[in-house]
Amino acid sequence: MVSIFLQDSELIELSARFLRVLCLSAAFLGIVNMVTAYFQALGKAKSSLKITMLRNVILFIPGVFILNALFGINGAIAAQPVVEIILTAICLLMMNYSQKKEEKLMLKTQAA
Repeated sequence: MVSIFLQDSELIELSARFLRVLCLSAAFLGIVNMVTAYFQALGKAKSSLKITMLRNVILFIPGVFILNALFGINGAIAAQPVVEIILTAICLLMMNYSQKKEEKLMLKTQAA
């Protein structure tokens, strides 16, 4: 597929490796998107924005620089799946906290 756009065999090989590594993060990306949509559906824009900022600014950009410095181009390529795995854990914790907070609020309103 990459050969449609590139002719250099070395670049084609590197791109293929890059795409394979990116596929590793697809399942985690799905979870992150689901949690983001969960917060948006509840009208919790701040939580949704936190996830977006975490992914794009706080984790990904430094992750690319750090992993590139440590492992070269392979580290830069691996930054996306590494960030998605870390962000998935953070998102699940945020969602769990939010659900527990909602449950406590519901119990308070039922008791009153």
